Amino acid sequence: MINRSIFGLNSSFYYFGLEHLIINMCQYIKEGIERKEKICVYTDLKLYKKLLKYVDIKNNCVEYVDMTQMINEYPKLKVNNIRKEVLKYIDEINKEGYVGVRFIIQADYAIYNTSQDSFLNFNRNILNIISEMNASCMCAYDFEDYLKNKRFINEKVVKESYKIHNYRLYNRRLVSVK
Repeated sequence: MINRSIFGLNSSFYYFGLEHLIINMCQYIKEGIERKEKICVYTDLKLYKKLLKYVDIKNNCVEYVDMTQMINEYPKLKVNNIRKEVLKYIDEINKEGYVGVRFIIQADYAIYNTSQDSFLNFNRNILNIISEMNASCMCAYDFEDYLKNKRFINEKVVKESYKIHNYRLYNRRLVSVK
């Protein structure tokens, strides 16, 4: 899927339906595992459990990470403080044999647990947070919600996502959009 390091990338994935998300995320997660990366997932817990079921995991290389507080308190915490925490986390996982971390955020779940403005504010700065680190982030956007309901993924969220993310997962490949 990806021929080079994805560290430093803030990518997006637009999915239509749970099956579409699971198929693509499982492959994305498996690739990270093969590259000895820790996978930190912030999704609906039912989705997280389904992902674990479909990814053949032999250790704790995939874990649920609750980012609600960090997203809500981002304005107080600031980029540099979050960077320090991520660097500390990377140091810890390096001792366990991992080379870096892939964060996966389900956008509608994050918005549901925080707010649209809190999520977008945090998302705008992910690239600044992970820059020059062995870390990447992928935000997954529910395009079905956007087309049918606009409950969480609305026009503003989609427009911002197009501006924010420098890569998109498309046809099982990360493609540069800049």
